[in-house]
Amino acid sequence: MIRNIKIIAADIDGTITTSNYITPKRNIEAIENLRKAGYLFGLASGRPVDDLKNKYEIWGLSKQVDFIIGWNGAELYDARKDVKYNYNYLTKQELKEIVDFMRPYEKITSVYLPGIYLASNDSEKALSSSEKTHRKLVIAKSYDEFSAVDNGGIMFRTDIKQMPEIEKVVVEKTKDKNYVGFKTQADLMEFANKNCNKGYALRKYCELNDMSLDECMAFGDTTNDNEILRICNGVCMLNGSDDTKACAKYITDTECDLEGFADFVEKNLL
Repeated sequence: MIRNIKIIAADIDGTITTSNYITPKRNIEAIENLRKAGYLFGLASGRPVDDLKNKYEIWGLSKQVDFIIGWNGAELYDARKDVKYNYNYLTKQELKEIVDFMRPYEKITSVYLPGIYLASNDSEKALSSSEKTHRKLVIAKSYDEFSAVDNGGIMFRTDIKQMPEIEKVVVEKTKDKNYVGFKTQADLMEFANKNCNKGYALRKYCELNDMSLDECMAFGDTTNDNEILRICNGVCMLNGSDDTKACAKYITDTECDLEGFADFVEKNLL
């Protein structure tokens, strides 16, 4: 058993939810049992907070999760206090710069706006993303629409085969900037303020609730989870990327698709 843990934060895609976007019943039961055992449980996702508030109902949990880290750390919702905090948004100028150098590589450019999934086309992937986030799909008439307002982040669906090249381009283009890019799925590159990450929001949550990062455990699987895994008792999924495994204190025995989250929780926390 791993002792002295009070707070658990978990990524969703590739961690709790499988590669086929199915959330296994065993994982849901593990979350429910963690909370019954007295742990505070929260979600840490690249999606906005507003898209995640109904997750507990969709999954059939008995009550709302204790906190939600959204937009890769640009948003924090403390459900026990019913208070939402925003941190480190990208400016309009930064969004325009990012769109300009990513245009040669994008298959879909997209941002979240209130109630809207704004995308550069109406492909099957774009429609699926809008449905998954319960937002209306709106097709941009111009790429300028993606930088019309400050935002927590921007996303680019790309060709998987090009991702190694894209990662190199992103490192070069962002090295002197106030923003960073990071792969969140095999074909998805996201951008955020360089001070914006899931770890930043978890640190804020601890400060707001007079708790320690040593009392936290975080689960993740890819680059946008690196900081949150690094600053606490991080757990990387067996299916996780090598850079994320290097940031973790623990690695699950089984992959996400084989209920690796529940397996780890049952063996080490319950």
